[in-house]
Amino acid sequence: MRKPPLFFKLESIVASAEEMAAQSEDRWARKRIGGELIPALYDARTYVEVGQLSAPEIGLAIARAAMTASELADTDPKFAPLLSRIRLLREEASNTARPQRK
Repeated sequence: MRKPPLFFKLESIVASAEEMAAQSEDRWARKRIGGELIPALYDARTYVEVGQLSAPEIGLAIARAAMTASELADTDPKFAPLLSRIRLLREEASNTARPQRK
């Protein structure tokens, strides 16, 4: 089965988040990224990977990741690009989950 584009976008954002965590000198930020944000994105990825693109759990997991990213961006603006990417991902996941009109 071919993986949907949403899967690869999730993977890309996870990689960016991991890189930001590794570069961050703030232990609190590393802990939030590794303990909340990345696991939430992995939750969403699991549903996407098995082809359940309309599962509400995808949107909920991305919303959790966005909330964490928002709190990080409020603390340090260097996390704003991560938040922006997650917001775009959330929109794309929502569009993917909608039934297509013919």
